Amino acid sequence: MHKLQRPIEPTSLTKANKAYDRATSQAKAWDEFDKDEVREELKVAQDGLCAYCEISLTDNTRIDHFEPKKRDRELTFDWENLLLSCDGKDSCDIKKNNNFEDYWVNPYEEDPAGIFTFRSNGKIKGVTEDAKKIIKDFGLDSHRLTVQRRSILAFLTKELLSDSDTIEYYKNMDYPMFPTAYTQIINNLSGE
Repeated sequence: MHKLQRPIEPTSLTKANKAYDRATSQAKAWDEFDKDEVREELKVAQDGLCAYCEISLTDNTRIDHFEPKKRDRELTFDWENLLLSCDGKDSCDIKKNNNFEDYWVNPYEEDPAGIFTFRSNGKIKGVTEDAKKIIKDFGLDSHRLTVQRRSILAFLTKELLSDSDTIEYYKNMDYPMFPTAYTQIINNLSGE
């Protein structure tokens, strides 16, 4: 997870929020809403990555209500409450489900990068007790994510240890997945 910059609210969402009849079921209104513009805006803002685990997003994405709409129907069309998540089955929005905890970090509102540490074996650890709970609640330590991080980070570590000149090259790279983990590994190996 890393800090994200929220773009301007899509026009379609603004219109839907104004037209939304609070007496109607929020679930029905949300289901009937054409989410394509919202999905695309979030995907661009998140560099094509899941807001939670930082894996590359495919066509199987989910627009997550950070604070569930079941908890507060006023948040159904609230742009500040929406994030794009992977369909991770054992992580992220699926794992989080319709729960909400005050200690959770919305990456559009806070910078969560410093609360996690990554190892070249793909493991993620929480720096604080809240971070440890976030890892569990979102399944950020799932086998699927650990294996994918391990394959990428082990390669990166091997490359950096074999040739110190490559550190500058990798420092200036845009990472297709797990940018927070990449940055930490590079900084650790370069002594920063």
